[in-house]
Amino acid sequence: MLVTFGLFSMLAAAGDPPNARLGILPCDAGEHYQFEVVDCPIELRNAGDKPIHVSQAKARFPWDSIDTGATVPPKGVAYLNAKVDLRNSEGRTTRAFRFTTDEPNHASRGSEVRAFAMSVLDQAKPTLDFGAVKLDETLPERSITLSSREVKDFRVTAIESKPEWLDATIGKDGRTITARLKANAPWGLIHHDDFVKLKINAPQQPSAWIAIEAQVVGDVISDGNPFQMGVMRTGGKHEFLVRVSSRTGKDFDIGKLDVTRIKGTAKSEACVPAAKGCQLIRVEVADDNPLGKLEGVLNVDLPKLGKVLPIELVGMLLSPETKIHDMNELINQQTQEGSQSRATSAAQSMDLTKALATSVKKEMPVLPGNGPLLKWSVAHQDVIYGYVIYRADSESGPFLRVNKQTIPVVGEGDDKSGSYQWRDDSAESGKTYWYSIGVINRNGSRQDLTGAQKVTAK
Repeated sequence: MLVTFGLFSMLAAAGDPPNARLGILPCDAGEHYQFEVVDCPIELRNAGDKPIHVSQAKARFPWDSIDTGATVPPKGVAYLNAKVDLRNSEGRTTRAFRFTTDEPNHASRGSEVRAFAMSVLDQAKPTLDFGAVKLDETLPERSITLSSREVKDFRVTAIESKPEWLDATIGKDGRTITARLKANAPWGLIHHDDFVKLKINAPQQPSAWIAIEAQVVGDVISDGNPFQMGVMRTGGKHEFLVRVSSRTGKDFDIGKLDVTRIKGTAKSEACVPAAKGCQLIRVEVADDNPLGKLEGVLNVDLPKLGKVLPIELVGMLLSPETKIHDMNELINQQTQEGSQSRATSAAQSMDLTKALATSVKKEMPVLPGNGPLLKWSVAHQDVIYGYVIYRADSESGPFLRVNKQTIPVVGEGDDKSGSYQWRDDSAESGKTYWYSIGVINRNGSRQDLTGAQKVTAK
């Protein structure tokens, strides 16, 4: 499924094909909180003089859905209503859909729903990271304390679900989650689909998920996990030998081998030279996988041990014509934006006192009202999605968000600088407040733009 839709997503993003009568407009769902279910209509426009029938519409993910089909009248418009469950998505989010049409030469088409998913949590993608864990040693315990400047008296109300190989409890403060791995934890890397799922007291977001990450070392291990396949070129044979061995040097049996998330096959072989407690697995990656980054999993069944060892397969499939300069850069190109956005630019930081006392870089009409007027300017906003305002009754807090709508980024000039103002109409005259300005990045992570500054409402 992922392979098919991976190819479809690239085609959908490319726009309408040449000479197609059916024009398809993606739907922009705007800004929403995690775990919202969003309805968004995908618009179909028929520029021809005959009706076009759309059928077999499907969503990429099983938790999303779309109308199964529609008829677009000549010179007319029709809609396919897509329903997107944002779940724990964060930041800019795109969900792909595909369908077939009876338009000649354009049978396979698709579109997208785009949204920006936010969390009420201050933490971006909260994670319990256990690191490397050997099951024959003392199993580690990890804790994480969640916080929110969007919810007054934020609390975790319940643990909705967790993996059966994990113990988890809520601390007395109602915000700290403590977890310990159990001896039946799965071997290999844990970091894709395993979460501690929580109920929280946020009216705009009922749930929060904490990801579990670990490298669980059992008796049988692979020499590399993830296994790096490097760059592959279409038109060739893509074979790799993955070595698995026993830490105790004992022989073991390999049962079923299954390659998932990418197209490929696998079979076991003896190690050369032969060695006790050692086997090789020959993995062949299919040439018709979608171009770009490949992330698969080789599942190795160990029947006598009652375990399955998952080995991640990571590589890049390119056409022979594609030129590359740095393999690591290409392998990680889809995560570069997130990595860059986590780095705080010193140039973005500023003193709110000065911002309140001076004008912004470009003269702007003063917002009407009587509450405190905040003004600020920011340069180099490439990774920023928008700004939020936090307010407290004392310097020590607690600070809570006061602007309901995120202040969107505007950019001008080569450095994409922006000038902003926001007035707190909810402030009480004569009362003293402390304000700070925060940043929401495109990947959903947050950081502070300013420290807390004292302002008295007039």
